[in-house]
Amino acid sequence: MLTRRRILIASALLITAICSSSAGGQQNDTIVVRIRADESVRALISPFRQSSLAIEHDQSKEAQELVRRSPRTARYIPIIFSIVGAVAVTELLQVIRGILDQPYYGGAVIDMRTQPPNVTSNPGVPANTLLVIDADGKTTTFARDQVSLDVLNLVFKVR
Repeated sequence: MLTRRRILIASALLITAICSSSAGGQQNDTIVVRIRADESVRALISPFRQSSLAIEHDQSKEAQELVRRSPRTARYIPIIFSIVGAVAVTELLQVIRGILDQPYYGGAVIDMRTQPPNVTSNPGVPANTLLVIDADGKTTTFARDQVSLDVLNLVFKVR
């Protein structure tokens, strides 16, 4: 039986498949990460992809610090989420740019010393800055305009 819900789901799957196949192989690569971000950044991950991720309200000390740093002019108290699972590299790029768009949380950090790697805001890193910590603890800094798909492919050793 064809219902409105089934038509919408089928349409969404078809559009996702078309976009994925036309985007090229490199953009289909996924990596498993743990992301700490608020709702605005979470919204940058497609709803289709979110259904396969573990998403929880993050109540850690670090998350509470990010909430404390949110602008007082905000109409709502932000909720910080912990998102774990496989994310397309292209979506992760959008997430990192979304984190960098929130200077009140500080810069962004990719910590490759943990499994899965952590991607989060960090008040100790200057705004508009991405700090990458490799598995050996070596750090590399990128300005916001340097953050690209090529950089992420190098960091995560994607093809």
